[in-house]
Amino acid sequence: MVMKILAIISSYRKRGHTSKIVSLLKENVEKIAKNNQDVLDFETIFLGDFEINHCKGCRNCMERGENLCPLNDDIKLIKSKIKQSDAIIFASPVYVGDVSSSMKALFDRLAYMCHRQEFYKKCVMILATTNASSLKRTIHTIGASTLSWGTRIIGSKGFKTNSSNDSQEVLNNRYHKQILKLAKKLYIGIKEKIYLKPSILSLTTFKIQQKYRANANLSNQIDYEYWKKQGWTDPKKKYYIDHNSGFITKLFSTILYRFFLVIL
Repeated sequence: MVMKILAIISSYRKRGHTSKIVSLLKENVEKIAKNNQDVLDFETIFLGDFEINHCKGCRNCMERGENLCPLNDDIKLIKSKIKQSDAIIFASPVYVGDVSSSMKALFDRLAYMCHRQEFYKKCVMILATTNASSLKRTIHTIGASTLSWGTRIIGSKGFKTNSSNDSQEVLNNRYHKQILKLAKKLYIGIKEKIYLKPSILSLTTFKIQQKYRANANLSNQIDYEYWKKQGWTDPKKKYYIDHNSGFITKLFSTILYRFFLVIL
């Protein structure tokens, strides 16, 4: 089996903590894949190497289609790399309590996918690094954005460092067990196609989206047509794809959805 993993790093420091953590994760996944006689295709990209213009708020992508975005840069290239991957690692340092600007720019430019999901067969892992600031908001920003694309988030971890440039050896000694655990989750997530087992939140999010996208009076035309073409407007449809989530997960997602109907 060939496993395609894409790591997206939003730090400009190619030898910084975020890059080092991703490298350690890569090493562990490679060992696991090799031991199981699987082929691993692991690509790492730094957003700083790409041209990502800031969203202008024209709403063309939302209301008329992403191909009418007036900005001509590398967003399509990055999206194509994500589309070709089985799993994506999103890794960001903490900048002023949140993701770095290049990661936020990426999410802003792909905002239309919060309406027209394309990545419901993708596994996502979230990594964040900091020297002092809280990691929670950074992980939440990445999680909220990628969940809305339809992905299955299989793990997240924040890493605190002791200096502005801890060595990879120091980071490995401190976090080896945690990184190995993440590597196993990543490998199993791809191997077992974990996206076929969406979480309670994923199932609930789909049903909330369906309520609006399946209604031509509540949704814009392009969203409505996209959902109808995918077959997601059918009220019997419970998720983007047929899935294997257990009875308890389905039950609690229904309860959570009904709760949101009351408060929305």
